[in-house]
Amino acid sequence: MPALTRLHRLEHPFGVHYACCAAWGACYATRFDLAVVMAVLANFVAIISGNPLNAYADVRNDLHTAEKRHLAQAVQEIGAHKVLALAIFEMIFAQALAVAVSWRVAVGVGLILVLYLAYNLEPIRLKRRGYSGPVVLAIAAGLLPSITAYAAAGGQADPAVWLVFSGVAVLATGRALWWAVPDRVGDAHVGSRTPAVVYGTRHAVNATTQLTVGGLLLVGGGLWFRFGWMWAAVGVAACSAFLLARNLPTAKQQLRYGMSTAVVSTIVLAAIPLLA
Repeated sequence: MPALTRLHRLEHPFGVHYACCAAWGACYATRFDLAVVMAVLANFVAIISGNPLNAYADVRNDLHTAEKRHLAQAVQEIGAHKVLALAIFEMIFAQALAVAVSWRVAVGVGLILVLYLAYNLEPIRLKRRGYSGPVVLAIAAGLLPSITAYAAAGGQADPAVWLVFSGVAVLATGRALWWAVPDRVGDAHVGSRTPAVVYGTRHAVNATTQLTVGGLLLVGGGLWFRFGWMWAAVGVAACSAFLLARNLPTAKQQLRYGMSTAVVSTIVLAAIPLLA
C-alpha cells in the first residue's frame, strides 16, 4: 500500500467512512448544488488532513504498537517534515474551499481543523488527556462535518435533526474510545493517559457500550420525531450492530468487523432522509 494512502488512512473501509462523515449531514436538508458539493469536499479534506498530522505526532507511539508500526514507517519513508507540511497544506486547502462557500461553512471547517491541531500537537495534545481525546475526535469527525454540510444545504433549525446529529456524535465518541484500546501499550510507553491506559481495557469497552446505548437513544428519538417509528427502528438496528464488535482485541479485527459496521450504519443514516 502506498505510503500516502497509509498516512491518510484511506484503506477500506476508512475512505468510505470519511466520505459518509463529510456528506451525510446534507442528506437531512436534501438539497444538492455546487455549494453543497464544495462544502462536502472541504469537510472531506479537513477530515483526512488530520491523519498525516496524527501520524506525524504519534510516530513514537506507533513504533511501540505492532499494528500501527506501518504508520510510523510511512512517516519515516516520506520524512517527518514533509508529512507535517502536507497536513498543513491540506488544512489550508480545506479552509480555502470552505471560505469560497460561505462564512458558516468556513467557521465549521475552521473549528474542525482547530480541534485536530489541539488533539495532536503539544502543548495541548488532547489525545493524552483522558476522555478529552475521544470527545474531540467525535466532534471534529462526526458532529461538525454534519452541521457544516447541513448548513450548506440550507438546513433549518430542527430539534429532531439535532437529536440525530448529537446521537451520532455520542456514537462516534464511543467508537473513538474503542479504537484506541489496542494502542494502549504504545500510548502507555510515551505517557499518553488515554482512558484505556488509565482505567484499563474493560473500563474502556464498558464505557464504549454505555456511550453507544446513549447514542442509540438520541438517534432513535430524532429519527422517530422526524420520520416515524419504522425508520427509527431501521436506523437504530443499523447502529446497534456495532455492539457485536465491541470486544474485538486487535486493530486488524476492529478494522475488518467493527469499522465495517460503523460505515454501514452511517450509510443507512444518510439514506433514511432520502428514502423516507
